[in-house]
Amino acid sequence: MNKLLTILLLLFCGGLASAQTDIFVSAAQADDSGDGSSWATAKKTVAAGIAAAGTNGTVYVMVGEYAVDAELTVPSGVTVTGGYSSSSTGTDLSQRRSPGINYTWGDPTQCTILSGNSTHRMATVLGTLEGCVVRYGHSSGNGGGVLIDGGTVSHCVLTNCTAHSNENGTEAKGGGAYITNDGSLLNCVVCYNRADNGYGVAGMSGNAINNTIVQNYATNCGTLTDYDDNEYQTVMIGSQCWMRENLRVTHYADGTAVAAGEQTSSTTAYYYNPGTSASETETFGLLYNLRAARRASHDTYTDNNPSGMQGICPAGWHLPSNAEFEQMVNFLAHDAQNLCQNTTANVGKSLASTQNWQTSDAGCAVGNILADNNFSLFSAQPAGYYDGAFQSLYAECRFWTASRNGSSNSQCVYRGLTNDNATLLYNYLTQEKGCSVRCVKN
Repeated sequence: MNKLLTILLLLFCGGLASAQTDIFVSAAQADDSGDGSSWATAKKTVAAGIAAAGTNGTVYVMVGEYAVDAELTVPSGVTVTGGYSSSSTGTDLSQRRSPGINYTWGDPTQCTILSGNSTHRMATVLGTLEGCVVRYGHSSGNGGGVLIDGGTVSHCVLTNCTAHSNENGTEAKGGGAYITNDGSLLNCVVCYNRADNGYGVAGMSGNAINNTIVQNYATNCGTLTDYDDNEYQTVMIGSQCWMRENLRVTHYADGTAVAAGEQTSSTTAYYYNPGTSASETETFGLLYNLRAARRASHDTYTDNNPSGMQGICPAGWHLPSNAEFEQMVNFLAHDAQNLCQNTTANVGKSLASTQNWQTSDAGCAVGNILADNNFSLFSAQPAGYYDGAFQSLYAECRFWTASRNGSSNSQCVYRGLTNDNATLLYNYLTQEKGCSVRCVKN
């Protein structure tokens, strides 16, 4: 009996020992073919390291940049710990560093950087995540960077992540982190994140202790309602508050009706409906000729910033000038996540919605890989335009401005996107044409 008991104890203890797995990850590896049992045979991706760790292990991650193509899950019982130097020979803490001062946060020789492409949350943490820079997470639910679901995130930097409302407008909280089920956020820096509420950190239950939470921002500035009781989502871009949807009102703010157009006109205010159903109108909005958009005579233009021209916009809002569009573009160009191929002019994908655009094979085009669109949350929809017939639905959008082209009183500037182009286009139209309207808050 004693011999049997001894064998059982040995088996039991051996099972416990084998369940605790140390796995090594290094971005310098060619692929995930190594077994992860040492730095020499390390896995290349953090996802492969977590999978190899099983249910009770530690994943040691060397400094470097790790492109996270899909949301990670750190299971309960698993620890992912970053910051091990490229000269590490083991797991000695003396060879490990936490993210340092802010100019090192983007340096893959100094930090373990978990970097997304702004299409998904970076990680759900039921176990432990420590010693990493988490950036460019993006979620339509709570927790743009990490969702701490009963786990612990410590000694990390959470930056440039976004939690934004989904298509039905449900509020999203915690741009950097959302804490629930008694999770913990400890000794972290949370900065430059965005959310509808709880811009940096939010939560239902848990602990946030000894963190630096600074310079996080709102994604929106509330909602607005027009004369027809249509409600619109908004987006903050720099210091400007823009409508996040195309205008679809049929009255001016004082209740004066705008006529439904069946023909073009430069003297009578008309709106045109590119949709064939209420849901399409809600998505694409209405198109307006310039007389309707500006509610002004044909020779009234301005390039002031702000324009001061209310036009068809609801009370407290105005039709933007070209200078206001330029202010928006210049702000977006300062964040590389808004740019394609790091080219200053290529903000089109950041402005365009992830839905409804015709596809394109052109690199950096709005229609190329729609899932990569809309980092700015401007959500431009391809409503086309009207010139006696509806044109380019699903392929183009055109937004009226309050500005004229040069000195011509017949040519009004519009800003627009096309499915096969990478930039916010500058062009002009004569005033009888129908274009979309986006308003800016006064």
